[in-house]
Amino acid sequence: MIEIDSVSITVRGRTVLDNCSATLRTDTITQLAGANGSGKTTLIRAIAGIQRYSGGIRFDGVDVARVRSNLYVCFDDAPVFPYLSGYENVRMLIGRHLPRRTIAEVAPTLADHSLLRMSARTLSHGQRKRMHLVAAFASGAHYLLLDEALNGIDAPTVAEFGLALRAGAPHSTVLLTGHHEETYGGLAERRLEILEGRLVASDSVTGAAK
Repeated sequence: MIEIDSVSITVRGRTVLDNCSATLRTDTITQLAGANGSGKTTLIRAIAGIQRYSGGIRFDGVDVARVRSNLYVCFDDAPVFPYLSGYENVRMLIGRHLPRRTIAEVAPTLADHSLLRMSARTLSHGQRKRMHLVAAFASGAHYLLLDEALNGIDAPTVAEFGLALRAGAPHSTVLLTGHHEETYGGLAERRLEILEGRLVASDSVTGAAK
């Protein structure tokens, strides 16, 4: 569970988020929606502990410093170590060694052996994103923050992502952002939307905001 308690964020003198509160429940996939520039990535950064804010953010009762090893964050820019293979990148991203077979079996529909063996500098943006998603699943993290995780990924892979997320992160607290409304709507049990700096929550993605 991730608890966001009265969080406000000001960036260069502009209030981006104002007194936002929400609870992201364990074993639940939550979609974070909002217009471009509304503050979605800013909130993700705050939850990850790399954006200053006022208020409180707790992970099952403790702060982010206590759960670093159980937190995986994937941002849209999908940085890589260009001269390392996909396998080596996954190991670097999760901070520990895993055998090739284990990595390849995490989500083979997203990134199979033929992709993971390639040097990262030869990968397209979409392929890099797929590699990052494999790393997210391979991490075994209890908290997954996936910011614009599906940008640059083709439609068949978007569908595969949903299946892989259900199979690879069944016991995690997951927060997703992005514009693939149909896909995220089909995956998420709950929807949060940033409207004019405030968080509006629905109990379900099809429910009325309250």
